[in-house]
Amino acid sequence: MFDFANVLFAGPCNRACPFCIGRALPAALNRPNLKALPLPGLDQLIQVVNQHQIPEVVFTGTTSDPQLYRYEGELLDLLRARLHPRARFSIHTNGARTLERLEIFNRYDRACLSIPSFEPEVYDKMMGGGGVPDVAQILRRATIPVKISAVLTEHNAPGLEAFIEQCHALGVRRLVLRRLFGDTRRWAVLAGQTPVRVFRNNPVFDFRGMEVTYWDFHDATSRSVNLFADGTLGTDYLLMKTAALVRPARGAPAC
Repeated sequence: MFDFANVLFAGPCNRACPFCIGRALPAALNRPNLKALPLPGLDQLIQVVNQHQIPEVVFTGTTSDPQLYRYEGELLDLLRARLHPRARFSIHTNGARTLERLEIFNRYDRACLSIPSFEPEVYDKMMGGGGVPDVAQILRRATIPVKISAVLTEHNAPGLEAFIEQCHALGVRRLVLRRLFGDTRRWAVLAGQTPVRVFRNNPVFDFRGMEVTYWDFHDATSRSVNLFADGTLGTDYLLMKTAALVRPARGAPAC
């Protein structure tokens, strides 16, 4: 019934992306939870994941980064203990804290780094400053598969060919180029090449052995369960169209 489950974090962030998904959500869903353990709604999420044997649980965020969550390691251990044995765990992070939290990072089954550009000026325009993480060192020290994800805008699209080359040179095995939800522009991704396959209705290319996916949220056929920071359990892959499966109990403890 579902492809994966998201555990969503909200609160202060170490980046200020102008396209932050949290800005498109009702403020109530972004109730800060970076210091909460257990998370509001966690028991309901565990029940749904086990009931439907959902194969993957993703730590990600709406207004914050999951590696800013105070109890990241504890939550990972708790879910491994309480979820069905086939569940895999992944993290979608901006990578700003990955090297200082490398021991926890390597306890996931796989990871995705949001890196829109390796050019400092372009990166800062798209991520609101902070500087490009040391992706080369992260890849060298990672013991799990690491994918790179890049949102496409007018800032990084002109350098897309060079970015793909840089990812390949770093040894990246999987790269996802994402079209912003609601953006009507089409970007030239590996123009002239024919996709080798389709994944959830999106084309996948082979670039010298590196898998490159052009991801359009409008076309994607993914299905997910999403635990929002306030405890709402939603069932729509497009977070801004959330239909609540479970609403948080009135009077839930503050985070």
